[in-house]
Amino acid sequence: MRGQAINPCAQAVVGVLLAVSVMVEPVLADSHASNLLAFTKGKFAVPIDPDAVNSAWLLQPQGELLRARVVERGKGEHTHPVHIIVTMIVGRMEFIIAGQRFVVEPGDELLYPAHAVHSARNLHDGASHMLESSRW
Repeated sequence: MRGQAINPCAQAVVGVLLAVSVMVEPVLADSHASNLLAFTKGKFAVPIDPDAVNSAWLLQPQGELLRARVVERGKGEHTHPVHIIVTMIVGRMEFIIAGQRFVVEPGDELLYPAHAVHSARNLHDGASHMLESSRW
């Protein structure tokens, strides 16, 4: 075996496979994260008890503490570097994530993965209020 050269065709195939594996890995990582997209209608009883929501979310690993958000209009397409989980308290919001439309109302929970391109729009006559947390 000493002194034998590798077939140039085999070298090319190995090189292409290595290059593709480097390029595909981030896509695969993101596709696994897309499994985190989840919508649960009526998960929490209305009126919302923030302590109940916080208790449920504290079971999530590596989570940030609960915070309240007031949304007047919404926001066009954007991303976040962390996974986001929300529960609507008052109002009604539309989220479009990965081409899917979700209308989130009081008691509903929406979880979407980091780096997911999404938009959010307030559908309520007044400001919508939600509880939000992030995971990494």
